[in-house]
Amino acid sequence: MTRRDNRIGFLMAALVGVALAGSAVAAPINGIYNSTDLGGQLLTGRASTWRTGINSGLPHVMHAQSWNGGLGSQWDVSCPVESTPFGIQDNRNMSGTGTVVYTSTFQGGTFTLYPGAWPWGDGVGTLGTSVFVSTVQFVNNIPVASVVNANTTGTFEGGCALTFAIANGNGIGETTSLNPLITKPADYPTFLDAGCGLAPINQQFGTWGEVRTITMMIDCPVPALPSTWSAIKTRF
Repeated sequence: MTRRDNRIGFLMAALVGVALAGSAVAAPINGIYNSTDLGGQLLTGRASTWRTGINSGLPHVMHAQSWNGGLGSQWDVSCPVESTPFGIQDNRNMSGTGTVVYTSTFQGGTFTLYPGAWPWGDGVGTLGTSVFVSTVQFVNNIPVASVVNANTTGTFEGGCALTFAIANGNGIGETTSLNPLITKPADYPTFLDAGCGLAPINQQFGTWGEVRTITMMIDCPVPALPSTWSAIKTRF
């Protein structure tokens, strides 16, 4: 092989290496991004929350995924855990009509943005605290509707900060001893246990619902640039 061939071969190898590195390294991009129901490109989603008993039981474990006819093609939230009882504010009147507000605080978990033609890039993050506020409407002590508001924060690998806010989720169903035949449909996220594994077959208990009206903010630190000529020469 000639020197020229060697140079060409080295150049091709270098280009391939750069391409592979670029595809493997996740890079979230600064910005504020809205869900499709707000005119953006972020998919709305579905969520499930596992519990140890058919009616109740701690811990509660969250699993939410984007939904476009299939689960998890764009984003995934896995394994925030609620290990303490949720707060309850009961606003019902004597006839049992009114609202009950449940406030749940989850800790930890992961957030994944999958690669795709999205303006926010992709990456994997670790979540901090997630707060879910569920307002359930009762008529004669029978629940007839619910709305969920939620927010979570976290940090991507590389230092970018994440804020993920849900302004309009709603519950669809839950398991209950009043009708043990009610089970989570297969097109909602799998129930995950406290160890972030699949929940046991004999403990498929919990709730499921929809996630809409989402705003996501990514805030990446900007490295300081050198301010003196000597520092610039050193940098380059």
